[in-house]
Amino acid sequence: MIPSRLHRRLFRPFGRDASGATALEFALIGPPLVLMLCGVVELGLMQGAQAVLDNSVFAASRVGKTGFKEAGKTQADAVSAAIKTAASKYLDPAKIQVTSKAYTDYSDIGQPEPFTDTNKNGKRDAGESFTDTNGNGSYDVDRGKGGLGGATQIVVYTATYNWPISTPFIGKLIGKDGARALKSEIAVRNEPY
Repeated sequence: MIPSRLHRRLFRPFGRDASGATALEFALIGPPLVLMLCGVVELGLMQGAQAVLDNSVFAASRVGKTGFKEAGKTQADAVSAAIKTAASKYLDPAKIQVTSKAYTDYSDIGQPEPFTDTNKNGKRDAGESFTDTNGNGSYDVDRGKGGLGGATQIVVYTATYNWPISTPFIGKLIGKDGARALKSEIAVRNEPY
């Protein structure tokens, strides 16, 4: 242990000299501050990407509900092209996944196919009969039929995009495997074309 007189004599010059204190404080506070600012910027970019994805799904639904298709192409091609064109300024169009399901009514969205609950447990078990509303030959928890539907049907368009995350702490909070899955959905009724 250092005697108090010796201690005061050794460390007194450092007590009065404040040069370098700002550099030391910045060395402690700077890196977390810069990392936090990078995270805020990345969250802002991600919000922008979500808005672009939402707008592109809306544009695609407008094309889809009219039944429009170019000569030699399908209606699905027209919808996919519309969403990728609307998002191409900000997102990589090759990474956008677009799906659609058709329903007869808005109340059918997200509903399972009807079944007979013979054992009264509230869920469909193997062997219980069901009504195959989407015509795919198997029981589904969503009665929607894949595709763009027909005239006056309800269609739910879904687009997903994996946004790459660069900031480490943001990736741990809201990401998975270095990316955040952005998703946009819209439900529209097809026109009577």
